Amino acid sequence: MEIGENTIKLLPAQESDRKRIYNWLCKSDLTSSVLGLPAYPDHPIPTFQEFCTAYPLSFFNASGDGKGRVFIIAVDGVDVGTLGYDLLDKKKNSVVLDIWMKAEKYCGQGYGRVALNALCAHIYENYGITTFAISPSRRNKRAIAAYEKAGFKYVKTMDRQAQENEFGMSEYDDNIFMLKRFAKTQST
Repeated sequence: MEIGENTIKLLPAQESDRKRIYNWLCKSDLTSSVLGLPAYPDHPIPTFQEFCTAYPLSFFNASGDGKGRVFIIAVDGVDVGTLGYDLLDKKKNSVVLDIWMKAEKYCGQGYGRVALNALCAHIYENYGITTFAISPSRRNKRAIAAYEKAGFKYVKTMDRQAQENEFGMSEYDDNIFMLKRFAKTQST
C-alpha cells in the first residue's frame, strides 16, 4: 500500500526500518531542535529501547492498521522522513499524528505538509476519522508554522498533567495542541 501521488509517497514502515527511523529522530542534525539539551531538558533523547516502547512492533506491521502505524515519507524514491498516527479512536472520532524529517536538508520543502494531508485523507477515507491532532512543543516554531500550512489550528497549550489526562502520555512541558478537521462530506 502506498499513500500519495506523484513524487511524494507514504510507504508503510517495516520492522527493518525501526532503527533508522530512530536514528532520524535521535541522531540527526535535527535532533537538538526537538529533543534533549540545551533547548529540551524536559524531553531527553530516548534510548532505542525507550523508542521501541513508545513505538511497538505493531506500528511497523499491518497489525497496527486502524490503531497506530508509521510510514516513511519518500520523495522521488528518496526517504526524507517519517509520519505516523496513534490513538486512533473511532468513538472520539480522532487520531494523533507525529512527524519528523530525516535531516535538515529535507525541511522547508513542503514535504511534511503534503505527507500530512495525504495521511489525513487516507485515515478519513479508510476509518472515517475527521479530527486530527498534532502537538509540538511551543519552542518548535518551524514545526508549528508547517502544521499551520497543512491546515492545523492552534487550540491550546498543554502542560504535562493536561497531556496525561487527555492522551494517557506526555511529551513536553509546553505542548501546543493543534487540530485539523475534515467535514464529513470532504473528499481529499
